[in-house]
Amino acid sequence: MAQVRRAWKPPARLTLSEWADDCAVLSTESAAEVGKWRTLPYQRGIMDAITDRHIESVTVMKSARVGWSKILNHTIGYHAHHEPCPLMLVQPTIGDAEGYSKDEIAPMIRDTPVLEAIFPLPGTRDAGNTILRKAFPGGVLMLIGADSPRGFRRVSVRVVMFDEVDGYSATAGEEGDQLKLGIKRTEYFWNRKILAGSTPTLDQTSRIKRRFEAGDQRHYFVPCPHCDHKQQLVWENLRWPKGEPEKAAFVCVEGCGAEIGYEHQRWMIEEADRRQRAGEPGIGWVATNPDAEPGHASFHIWAAYSYAPNATWGQLAREWVSSHRNIEERKTFMNTVLGLPYKGQGDAPDWKRLYDRRERYQIGWVTGDGLILFAGVDVQKDRIEVEIVAYGPDMRSWSVAYRVFPGDTSQLDGKDSPYRALDALLAEWFPREGGGALQIRMLAIDAGYNTNTVYQWVRRHAANRVIAVDGRDSYAMIIGQPKAVEVTERGKRKSRAVKLWPIGTSMAKTELYGWLKQEKPTDESGDDLPFGYCSFPEYPDEYFKQLTAEEVVPRLVRGFRRYQWEKVYGRNEALDCRVYARAAAALVGIDRWTAAQWDTLRNELDTKKPARGAAPAVPRKPRITKVDDPYL
Repeated sequence: MAQVRRAWKPPARLTLSEWADDCAVLSTESAAEVGKWRTLPYQRGIMDAITDRHIESVTVMKSARVGWSKILNHTIGYHAHHEPCPLMLVQPTIGDAEGYSKDEIAPMIRDTPVLEAIFPLPGTRDAGNTILRKAFPGGVLMLIGADSPRGFRRVSVRVVMFDEVDGYSATAGEEGDQLKLGIKRTEYFWNRKILAGSTPTLDQTSRIKRRFEAGDQRHYFVPCPHCDHKQQLVWENLRWPKGEPEKAAFVCVEGCGAEIGYEHQRWMIEEADRRQRAGEPGIGWVATNPDAEPGHASFHIWAAYSYAPNATWGQLAREWVSSHRNIEERKTFMNTVLGLPYKGQGDAPDWKRLYDRRERYQIGWVTGDGLILFAGVDVQKDRIEVEIVAYGPDMRSWSVAYRVFPGDTSQLDGKDSPYRALDALLAEWFPREGGGALQIRMLAIDAGYNTNTVYQWVRRHAANRVIAVDGRDSYAMIIGQPKAVEVTERGKRKSRAVKLWPIGTSMAKTELYGWLKQEKPTDESGDDLPFGYCSFPEYPDEYFKQLTAEEVVPRLVRGFRRYQWEKVYGRNEALDCRVYARAAAALVGIDRWTAAQWDTLRNELDTKKPARGAAPAVPRKPRITKVDDPYL
């Protein structure tokens, strides 16, 4: 009878962290430290919420380097071995799902004895064992891509896991939001689990942010090693001496005010875990949203808590310093280090404020520390509009000139063709106040109107000076990889065809609006101008109205909220020209130039003799010219 009782005795009820500490093994393909798994203190609360019978949904808004992928793996292993049921894992694409299966799931099954015993052997000719479907006694694991609506059909699962949800496409084909489709597959289970985790992307469109805010919003509170004050580690409290980010330390702002060095990190995190497990309130994972959905635990975790050797507080501070070179790096830092969505500057700046802070410098001259010129060209039916912009260190910029060339833009040649004026512009020299003169380094022209004519004009010029561009609102970088747009009579792309460069207009406008909203430091402060500060001569008010003519507004598209750039003023040519000039600058690569490279360029310009045909040296008191243009 004792043997019978032992045979029928149900397995002990384990939490996910207990199961992982007992059974899980890290594989060489996906872990820096292989062998027996050990749950880290800040991971325990997340893992145990997944197996808490009072919690239905678990959401994790996270940075990189915190172990979320391993938590998903252990969730799969736990249910396959300890609590069998049907499971679904949703990756952004089918390719991601296949890669996850090969790189994470297959090695985990191979190296974890309790899983190797219940899953079919690799290579077994078994319909239940494929890359995207793995059967086991009592259940099945299905891996699907969020871009494929077929994966959500005709299945019913108890546990659905959404990974990297901010990387999902807008909808699954024509069938709607992937999270809603996946959750629909769990509605027949009273004990269902809905897991969602992701590094966030843009604030306005982040799905993981919306789910985190719907939950109880748990943050990890740790004790100060000096005064025992319980606090979150927040980026604003990380400080370091100027120019020495490697000395970064947190400050106990709300407590004793003392510095907390990185050497205290593990003690603080482990002490918080120990006290929380002992029942002490207000420490460890603490819920901060009293209005949360019932049964929805949501967590935010970022790299300051990570034990990874490349996530020291000094390393994070160095990453922050280097991230201010361009918008892509700042966005990456916000997402992958702080675990927060990037907040774009979607509201239009006040054109009147920009008009009032104009500077008295000569239009058509390169002033300040402008060292290299770029031009952005917008093509309309009856005119071509151009802005010439000078860039300098720290992405400072000066508008050199804004020109409008009237004429029929469908006519490439002819006495009155505006393209002849563009040819002359490329040959023009713009004098520098410090001596010498500059030509336009690269010109970017929009090919969205009279496209074939624009292509013909671009073909006449060197590819390293003139490019055709195509604005794409949803593109995730300022300028991407070009594509040849001309083909032979056999339908093949010409070897020396005109290339069309895609540019991310939304990202470029977001960056520009952030720079335009910056305030100029007062003379008393003695501070340098901020990174990306934009200077303008005495243009008329129409220019600034066009420069700020768009803003981001929410719109319902097929039942889903989308944020789109829309005009709030009648014309936006000045904004488009500035965006195209910025794309040309990004292609040349000035975002990545070091201070030494800028100094080298400055020295070359200061010592080089003016080129033949260049304007004479600037007079001591340059005449301030006005824009005489019917379009401005």
